[in-house]
Amino acid sequence: MSRLVGVLALAAGGVIAWVDTRPGWDDTGVTAGALLIVTGVAALAGLRWWIAAVLVVGPLLLAEIGSAGWGLALAPTIAVAGALGGALLRRVAAGPRR
Repeated sequence: MSRLVGVLALAAGGVIAWVDTRPGWDDTGVTAGALLIVTGVAALAGLRWWIAAVLVVGPLLLAEIGSAGWGLALAPTIAVAGALGGALLRRVAAGPRR
């Protein structure tokens, strides 16, 4: 199951990167929101938080490296925040450990 979630997270990251690199796309907030939501869902589905963040933000970093400015440095931070939020929700939903 983790492998399937990982493949889906990587595919979603590729879609986010593809949309973000389209000419005329200038909506940073939507891109940031997509990173936050997708990493959160991936971590909630069972991926380790850091793997979810790397798989989702990796394609965007590869696609934008060299062409984007310092704004791209915030993308990993947003991805990590979403992944940690998803991991926290998974832990809360699981209840206390015995």
